Amino acid sequence: MNTFEPPNFFEQIRSNHRRSMLLMAASFVVLYGFINLIVAVFGGYQKDVACSYASDYSCGTTWYWNPITLVATAVAVAGYLWVAYLSSAKAALSITKAKPADGPEYLQLRNVVEGLAIAAGIPVPAVYVVDDPAPNAFATGLKPEKAAVAVTTGLLAKMSRRELEGVLAHELGHIRNRDTSFMTLVVLTVGAIMVLSSLLVRVGYYATIFMGGNRRSSRDNNDSGAAIGLALLAIGLIGFVIAVPSAMLLKAALSRRREVMADATAVELTRNPSGIRSALEKLESDTTVVKAMSTTTAHLWIESPLERSKEQGFIGSVGRLFDSHPPLADRIAVLRRYEGLDPNGRGPVDPGPVLNQSPGVHGSSGRPASTHPNWPLPPPSGHPLG
Repeated sequence: MNTFEPPNFFEQIRSNHRRSMLLMAASFVVLYGFINLIVAVFGGYQKDVACSYASDYSCGTTWYWNPITLVATAVAVAGYLWVAYLSSAKAALSITKAKPADGPEYLQLRNVVEGLAIAAGIPVPAVYVVDDPAPNAFATGLKPEKAAVAVTTGLLAKMSRRELEGVLAHELGHIRNRDTSFMTLVVLTVGAIMVLSSLLVRVGYYATIFMGGNRRSSRDNNDSGAAIGLALLAIGLIGFVIAVPSAMLLKAALSRRREVMADATAVELTRNPSGIRSALEKLESDTTVVKAMSTTTAHLWIESPLERSKEQGFIGSVGRLFDSHPPLADRIAVLRRYEGLDPNGRGPVDPGPVLNQSPGVHGSSGRPASTHPNWPLPPPSGHPLG
């Protein structure tokens, strides 16, 4: 086995903080610009000018930079982002329908998390389970003291203890490296733009159809209603076409390096690259996609549920610009080099756990809890838990 030289974690943490501040600033700019487009449609940057009293009373309008509106929207967006920052972890758990991993069927899962947290030198995070057959996991939280990790029932059903330990070490690596606080902020930033865009498209569509086509109203009112409806519809489409991809592109640029770093942290914590490598190979071969699939939380998972496209050429290259994770094949190749294996090869992987059919150990879904004939396995040689 090749000697594993751990990277400079402290420098990476400082780099993550700098990049996270950039993320917060960019989130503010994207959301602030989008909100101001909406405000502009409703006249927030218009004023009446050149009133005429000749044949009839009429006033024109002109655009201007209204300082009150600019400040008010800035305060509103900053307030929203601050609230989002404080509540982003709970939002991520709610969106994915994660439930606390309570009960005896998840005792070994909690024990693995506790042991790895001690090895990482961080508080033990809360443990959650997502009832989903797709194998996956994520970490979230404002800071290590309030962090949480969540795994799917599919992950528990497919991973050996060593593989599960590698996956959880990866997620605790995100917590220790202080990735989770600002990564989870993206959940509500992108989510806000998507919700507003969807709302504007719907309101704009109905305003154009019903207000613009209402013959009982005056012609001026019809024209005004149609104009407002079309403007709202256009801004909603702008939100989908420009704002959301921009936020996703920024999210991808800041997340890919973090995933590689978390893989390295998993090796550093377990002293064994084969666990996380074997787990990633199983994830690569599994075609099941998480049911709670969303662009707002895709970047949190150890494998993004949105990045299963195999498109090649120009279309594939453009699509991969928005991937929040580097390709699994690239991550696996790095880990295989740590083990002295062929980077392009696959295997060996651990056999999957055997489902315990004993009554009384079923999860909330009624599905048997995952156990392994050798659980709990002794930690590998040199492991911090050994």
